[in-house]
Amino acid sequence: MRNFARELAWAAATVGPGARVVRSAPIAGGMTGAVIGLEVADGDGRMHRLVLKLYKLDPEEPDSPKREAHILDLLRGSGLTAPQVIAIDPEGVECEVPALLMTRLPGKPRIWPRDVRSWIVDLATCAARIHATPVVPEALPLYRRYEWDKPAAPPAWSRKPALWEKAIEAYRGPAPDHKPAFIHRDYHPGNVLWSNRKVQGIIDWLHGCWGPPGQDLAHCRLNLWLNQGAAAADALVAAYHRVAPSAPSYDPYWDLDEAIGNHNPATPPGSARRYESFVAAAVAKL
Repeated sequence: MRNFARELAWAAATVGPGARVVRSAPIAGGMTGAVIGLEVADGDGRMHRLVLKLYKLDPEEPDSPKREAHILDLLRGSGLTAPQVIAIDPEGVECEVPALLMTRLPGKPRIWPRDVRSWIVDLATCAARIHATPVVPEALPLYRRYEWDKPAAPPAWSRKPALWEKAIEAYRGPAPDHKPAFIHRDYHPGNVLWSNRKVQGIIDWLHGCWGPPGQDLAHCRLNLWLNQGAAAADALVAAYHRVAPSAPSYDPYWDLDEAIGNHNPATPPGSARRYESFVAAAVAKL
């Protein structure tokens, strides 16, 4: 196992002369690479709580640290609480792999809250705030799906091929009319931080872009559907429209866009049966 000595040395050096890493520990949940929490003492003894994100080398996304740093810079002064960029090693010259050093927000994700109702209201409120953030569209990449050419046929594991044929046909059809906005693109409870049951900020902005707000809701809905169930996923949409009453009605197409356009049904996330029930509910509402 790597000890990341070179990366930690770079992080300390960016803080200033005489700075040193006092404590470091991995942060769970990083899908794009290693995420390390740091406490760095600067030359005057002041402590800095930071996050060092080390990205996997991905030929399809070679500019990941630049993209995330760009989004974080756009969010400065926006009213959204997000990390601030401290330093970036976009080519991995100093850290062997591309790296981004940023401030660490307080709080932790809440995946299994006791008070589900208020937790869902918090998630809906954060989503609405993201979508209302005034970011210049030209400064953002455009939304695109992850699975461009999938699926061509119902997944082999399903016993309901007719359901999937309807779902795929609807998914391949035109998207509903919508007003594009700034979206997180990976919005779910694991990327929202709470402390004392209050939201402290939103993290993991790598895929922030200009696109359909319904996609953020769909991505969060699928996570809730798989973990807390259908009622929680539906409650998110209801809470969102209470917070943002002028938003258009939620279209079930976005559930298909999430389940089919951004995942490969051959290897569904979480429980295959719950995943299929998510698709079935969307088809039933078309």
